[in-house]
Amino acid sequence: MQLAPIIIFAFNRPDSLKNTIQSLLENEEAKNSDLYVFVDGARTNKSGEQDKVNAVQTYTKSIKGFKSVHYNFSDKNKGLGNSIIQGVSQVINKYGKAIVLEDDLVFATNFLYYMNQGLEKYKEEKKVFSICGYSNKVKVPKEYTYDTYFCTRSSSWGWGTWADRWNSVDWELKDWNRYAKMGNAFNQWGGSDCFRMLRSVKEGWGNSWAIRFCFSQFLQNKLSLFPIISKVKNNGFDGDGTNCKKWSRFKYEFDNKGEKNILYPKSITLNLKLYKSAMSYHTILIRIYSRIMYLIHN
Repeated sequence: MQLAPIIIFAFNRPDSLKNTIQSLLENEEAKNSDLYVFVDGARTNKSGEQDKVNAVQTYTKSIKGFKSVHYNFSDKNKGLGNSIIQGVSQVINKYGKAIVLEDDLVFATNFLYYMNQGLEKYKEEKKVFSICGYSNKVKVPKEYTYDTYFCTRSSSWGWGTWADRWNSVDWELKDWNRYAKMGNAFNQWGGSDCFRMLRSVKEGWGNSWAIRFCFSQFLQNKLSLFPIISKVKNNGFDGDGTNCKKWSRFKYEFDNKGEKNILYPKSITLNLKLYKSAMSYHTILIRIYSRIMYLIHN
């Protein structure tokens, strides 16, 4: 099995990137994986940020332990959305698949095994849109014996996909007149916050690449694979992350065992109990509660 390249998007947090790299290196597969690191440029209106970006670039040049290390340093600030769309497109079309990470994630020791096995297992299963390494804590039915499950809305915290799925996304939302009529259906499919985020991209006050990826998944009626126990934890809730605040409504259990005997569902379908549990994090009531907690903790 040819291992998928690993793509990391970094910015202005050298210590976070070091933690990400160190946890990856604890995965046996790292030494046989090609690593690509994209570092965004500093914002001109942020005092001292250039020094932090320089520190990230310096550390990136020192990374060892992978099959190969490639890096790209942007002269100007592209923003996370544009950086990911451009960077992933560049690498995934060379390899046909990719594992995509950000610089505030920490991984279980079986993360790369799980990701590569999923990408290999489902590469010809067009119903599967992505392999996700992170999972919110879910209530597992007693009769459910698998280590993984399928859900609708992809997670952007440690994930992988294939070139054909990635290239199917309408990044520019060209057919907006048709899309604008799908708000309720999109929210029912992926959560109450979905269409507002999509609209923010179209209207220019948001730039989420992930919501456009999920919208394409919605249009094609495809599913993503998740682990029951998360193989990713997000350390970005320190107030410094681009899209994360100090408090999060998302709760998870982290895989500390590193088992590689992973059981997959026999069919690519939703387990309704697991689906409802996973989607409960995106209900209106939970989001309102989250906004209150954000105000308290930030």
